[in-house]
Amino acid sequence: MEDTIQPNNEDDSEGEQPEISKSFLKLKEHGVYSRTRALRLKEADVIVAVDGVLFHDTTDNLTDILSEEDIEHWIVTIYRSGVIFEVAVRGPLGGSYEFCKPQECQSIENALKNHKFYPKSEYKIYEVLKDISKSCDIYDTSYTPLAVYAPPLWLMQQRMWEPLIAIIAVYLITLNVNIFLFILAAVLISLYFKKGQLILRRSYSMYQDRTVWITIAATSELEAQKSCRDIDPKCTFPFSLVGPPAIDKLPKKKRKRSGDLRVTL
Repeated sequence: MEDTIQPNNEDDSEGEQPEISKSFLKLKEHGVYSRTRALRLKEADVIVAVDGVLFHDTTDNLTDILSEEDIEHWIVTIYRSGVIFEVAVRGPLGGSYEFCKPQECQSIENALKNHKFYPKSEYKIYEVLKDISKSCDIYDTSYTPLAVYAPPLWLMQQRMWEPLIAIIAVYLITLNVNIFLFILAAVLISLYFKKGQLILRRSYSMYQDRTVWITIAATSELEAQKSCRDIDPKCTFPFSLVGPPAIDKLPKKKRKRSGDLRVTL
């Protein structure tokens, strides 16, 4: 599937066309197998920057940049409804794009004044899963040696209690049978955690009736939670670093009279 770009013709009547050198690319439509779906991007999301450098170019050049094989991943800055956040991208995004209108570009430039870009090496990738009550589970997707050398400690750190009980049960049973069987089981468990710790972490969150919501690139979990709260002001976290969400103040309802209170003589 090839990326396509469609010029925005809605401004023709106004005699005002966006300039490529100053405009941004806006996602118009997902492709059938595009990475925009996997990254949970939405239509009308805007590509603002790549690795901290503002991107005012065409979709072909964007594809060429993201297709470089020597780069592990790119940090792509996204603008969505007044909110700016980063995602980690490996390979072309796919989908079709159009250029933003001048008014949209002005809104993006205003939002950029309050956004800070960090060195690429400081970003970590966080997956966020959310349930129907907007309770979010957020975790760092990077490799953790603790999961290999001490699986029970890692499970405790991640608060994955059911797998922790299962692992301890395996340790106790094999230890009672034979010490060599215990060592073999411990080695196999460590090898599994080395290869599948991220899959296990994601599966446990799905077991708690959550679905993948978004993947955020941020310098810390605090910043990742802030980005999630900016995107969805009602989302919550079991161990929140950003506090509870704001509560909407409901308008006071006027008391209705139950009947005619007039007294006749």
